[in-house]
Amino acid sequence: MTHVKKRKDSGNEYEPIFVSKHEALYEGLREYFMSLMPKEQVHASVVSIHNMILNEIKVRQYQEQIYIVPPNIVYTDKRTNKDYRVDIEQYAHHRQFLDKRKLASHPFLFVPICNGGHWWLWIADVNKKKLYVLDPINKLPKNIHNSRKQLNKFVGLIISQMRVYARAEPLMEDGLGEEAEIYVMKWLETIDPQKLKSGKRYKYKPWTQKEIDDFRYQYGPNLLLHEMNKIRD
Repeated sequence: MTHVKKRKDSGNEYEPIFVSKHEALYEGLREYFMSLMPKEQVHASVVSIHNMILNEIKVRQYQEQIYIVPPNIVYTDKRTNKDYRVDIEQYAHHRQFLDKRKLASHPFLFVPICNGGHWWLWIADVNKKKLYVLDPINKLPKNIHNSRKQLNKFVGLIISQMRVYARAEPLMEDGLGEEAEIYVMKWLETIDPQKLKSGKRYKYKPWTQKEIDDFRYQYGPNLLLHEMNKIRD
């Protein structure tokens, strides 16, 4: 039996408090947004809703330059610890979230990745066919585990396949922390991909815990009160 937590406002943790105006009708439950509280690991659905809203903002950065690809394109089999790609030709559930025009036309593709509970940001410069990885842990390349490098290559192959699906050229030939998600969500808003340099670590000033907690408190109302939420009123 599932026990539903009742709240003082008569709601419960499984109550949807965000319903996207997107044709896919993406829902965000109350429990997802509660993960924005300090010291909680932000739920992947909150990151997805944040991405969806950024993609719809009517500014040149997102309408002509940067397309944020839905983050649920890689899943890991916990029994074998092997990663699998999504066959986008087969799974309509994933296709409905993709913007084929932006996949084919935008010069930069941002992909938030979560693996083993850790988030990082994968970026593709389509014109230069360069791939970048922004990780809040910010390790030197020599200190990054080989499995993580293989996963980043794997993501590149998936995005490459997606571009083919959108009738664009592939990016490459086929073959084979609890605060990290806040860094990734903020980077999606602030990173200028044209300033990234190949082979160089992205240097950033770590935020204080107060700044991170402030971002968490801001994202809740910003996402829930956005016009993309059909039930915000």
